Amino acid sequence: MNAQDQMKLGLWLAEKKNDLWVRGKNDCCTLIMEWHDYIHGTETLKQIYGKYYDLKTAIKWAEKVPLNKWFPQKGYTQVEKPETGDIALVKHNRFFFSGYIICMNQAWGIQDDSKGLSRHPLETMDKHTIWRHTNGT
Repeated sequence: MNAQDQMKLGLWLAEKKNDLWVRGKNDCCTLIMEWHDYIHGTETLKQIYGKYYDLKTAIKWAEKVPLNKWFPQKGYTQVEKPETGDIALVKHNRFFFSGYIICMNQAWGIQDDSKGLSRHPLETMDKHTIWRHTNGT
């Protein structure tokens, strides 16, 4: 990721810092799709925004739009070493992944019922994969 895009990411995360968690509108999945749209000029968030509202409907949408398949379809490649702008997926349960955006060696995400973004050291996150946009949108 070039310096200009790194700055865009930092400013974008700062703007989202205090946004409240709302399932289906501002959660870990919408966060990564919104970032993808912002940086690549796409509208992928529309496919899920507001279409789930509780755990049951979130699980149904996770089956329809599995993130581990969404990434390769959108031009992402799985990598070993994270860089700013990459996305980390963490398998928290058997139903779906949680998504985090990497910025300055920290994973930024929005947790259930939170009052904004939180940061997490990658080394403390179990069972994660790192995805980097490498081509196409």
